[in-house]
Amino acid sequence: MTSKKNKNQTKEKTLKTYNIKMPVYTTSIIEKEEGFFEKVTYKEMNSFLKNRLLTFTQPFSTDNRNKTKRMVISKITPIDVCISDVPSVLLQINAFKTNLYDGYFEASEKIPFSKDNKIESDSNFVLFYPCISGIYDGNYSCYFLMLAYEDPTKDTGEVSKLAKIVANRILNIPVQNIKLDMILQELKSIGTIPELSVKYYSLTEAENNIDVKYACYLDSSKLKKEEFRNFKDMPFDDVKSLLSDSSEDGNYQKKETTIFHGRREYKISKQLVCEAEELLKETAEKIFNAQSSITQKELEEKIHDIDFMTEKMEHVLSNYISGFY
Repeated sequence: MTSKKNKNQTKEKTLKTYNIKMPVYTTSIIEKEEGFFEKVTYKEMNSFLKNRLLTFTQPFSTDNRNKTKRMVISKITPIDVCISDVPSVLLQINAFKTNLYDGYFEASEKIPFSKDNKIESDSNFVLFYPCISGIYDGNYSCYFLMLAYEDPTKDTGEVSKLAKIVANRILNIPVQNIKLDMILQELKSIGTIPELSVKYYSLTEAENNIDVKYACYLDSSKLKKEEFRNFKDMPFDDVKSLLSDSSEDGNYQKKETTIFHGRREYKISKQLVCEAEELLKETAEKIFNAQSSITQKELEEKIHDIDFMTEKMEHVLSNYISGFY
């Protein structure tokens, strides 16, 4: 009896925890002559961002491919915060899902959703941290580190998706598409790559194996193929060779390579954009993945408190900057 009681007490003492995921992206770099902004400051960069927000005057709708559900950004509120003495802008994004054909709300009774109903959240937070580098020969580079606050109340990747839409389509400072040479330079300094995955996607005309009695009804037949390869502990020279290998370019429409090193993640995508001309578009981005553990009490009482969020973000950005620069 005593043993059972002790086990129950141990369970009560074991606190349930949750993780806040905070991926960090780099926006496109704005290179100007120093005289353009005179001596640019963090506050001026933040003002630049807020002025861009003034163009957001009506809800912005995004469609999910082949899905009825739509995500609509209805409001964006800039909040001035300070991260390690650097003035920054925290965006509070109101967004709702609509065009719902399935599901219901249940309280005392079930109320089915209709396509005009909205499920809205006003607690999507994205931080824009200004960076200024390279003030030499009258030139400098300005960009933002963009941190998405993926708290446990959100679906995985939901806030990151909103952040990219806001950066790309509203602020017009998209997530940086970095050059492959830059990635190779960083990978070379690592040496042996701990993990690398490659995904291949293809959609081709399928062989017509249908029974003759159904053939007259057949409109089209496609074959979708996906292939996943995972590599571990690959030397840099072999990674470089793999990334430049074009021997299989004709066998897929899209190739996604993801390279993992600690919290760093490099994504390189190669996609066929014109089949007739065999034209491939290559894009690459660098992500810093971080997370912070919180208790049940913090989830219930502090999860969207500005001071609590900025403290978590400051810790992540401190690690990012010390690890990348």
